[in-house]
Amino acid sequence: MIYGMSSERDPSVDGEYRRVELPGSRTLSIRHVDRADAPGLVALYAGLSDDDTYCRFFSGHAPPVSFIEKMTAVEERGGFGFVVVVEEPDGTSRIVGEASCEPLPDGDGELGITVAEDARGWLGPYLLDAVVEEAAGRGIANLEADVLVMNPRMLSVLRNRGYVVMDRSEQPAIIRVAIGTASRIPSWPGTHDRPRLLLEMSGGRWHAEAEARAAGFQVLACPGPAGGWSRCPALCGEPCPLAAAADLVVDAVPDELGRSLLEAHRRVHPSVPVCVELPADAGEIDSSVPQLPRSASKAVIVGILQRLANVCADASDRPDLPS
Repeated sequence: MIYGMSSERDPSVDGEYRRVELPGSRTLSIRHVDRADAPGLVALYAGLSDDDTYCRFFSGHAPPVSFIEKMTAVEERGGFGFVVVVEEPDGTSRIVGEASCEPLPDGDGELGITVAEDARGWLGPYLLDAVVEEAAGRGIANLEADVLVMNPRMLSVLRNRGYVVMDRSEQPAIIRVAIGTASRIPSWPGTHDRPRLLLEMSGGRWHAEAEARAAGFQVLACPGPAGGWSRCPALCGEPCPLAAAADLVVDAVPDELGRSLLEAHRRVHPSVPVCVELPADAGEIDSSVPQLPRSASKAVIVGILQRLANVCADASDRPDLPS
């Protein structure tokens, strides 16, 4: 039940995935996209504002018809897509939203989503839930997306599911994020062919993040509870799939929350090395925990991370970590 409206799933009815009864004898349905939906998608994108168009396509112009027709054939490429259709009492209908999942080389799916301005509110998260459910059923562990930093609406929807940052770019300011499908916490994408560095931080960008990636680390940045996550598994005494599969964890969460996170990782993930970066006035910390001096250069910080990764590799006979 969603906001007093009945909802059910019946994939057997004309490809319909979900149906919601709306006030005023209207009906909203989510179904798999097909080629016949191209004109409705053209109309959907034509109704977007310039800002919304840029947030969706990173361009000031709606995509050409040829691009939209290719979108409707996503199933042929091993992915899937949905359209959200509102049916009026007089029998007319229009597409008020769409979402797609394109297959990626690392085994994840590339997420794209659009909701018409007059249909926003609960529909975006509801549509995302449908995509997550379908992806999980197809064995897709994570959904990845490039999101403009100036798109707080999309970031808020993804943050509520617990995203991690995979990469960043400056022009335009974009972050690449991942959310889990079968789990509220995503897993590491791709194969384990690079050392995995998990950054625990309170939002923003860690100062040596780009340099760590350039040095060969696969980096995921977790905003954690300080960054808006509603629940941190480690702080709840439960294993975190990201930390458990990491080769090294950097705890850069400030103040007492950072200390609590450090102790949680040491209890729940005792075999995963954790180093901390705390302010100079943070007081004493266990001398057995490696520390990253904030005053050090980025090159020095990366060198420390590489040495810690090498120690981990020597201890676990892991040939994939950097030499």
